[in-house]
Order: sequence, then structure tokens, then C-alpha cells
Amino acid sequence: MNANIEKQAQHVVESFKKQLSKSGIEHVGQQHFAQLQLLIESALTSASLQQSKQLADQLEHLAQGLRKDGQ
Repeated sequence: MNANIEKQAQHVVESFKKQLSKSGIEHVGQQHFAQLQLLIESALTSASLQQSKQLADQLEHLAQGLRKDGQ
């Protein structure tokens, strides 16, 4: 997994924890925070891959246009 995405997910979880009371943090538990981080990482990865695919499609379309213009 991308280290940037992992850091972003950790930051989101830590920000969420800051909004909870100490008892709230204890009630949720570290295992659930770890699961939350994995869910966030998954969502960020999915969004990143979707954007990469869209960019690749745009570049492919541009390349096809350039090939037609060059013929």
C-alpha cells in the first residue's frame, strides 16, 4: 500500500480520536481503530486508482488523436 495513503489514513484516525473522550477511545478499542484505518486506506486507494484510470483513458484518447493528426 502507498505510504502516503497509509499516513493520510493514520492522520484521519488520529483526528477522529481527538474528538473522542478517553472513555470513548477505550470503548471503541484499538482493534476497531485499526479496522477504521484499513477502511480509510481502502477508500483512498480505490479513489486514487479510479483517478489514475480516468487519467490513463484521457491520455489514450489524446494519443489516438495525435496519431490521427500525424497520418
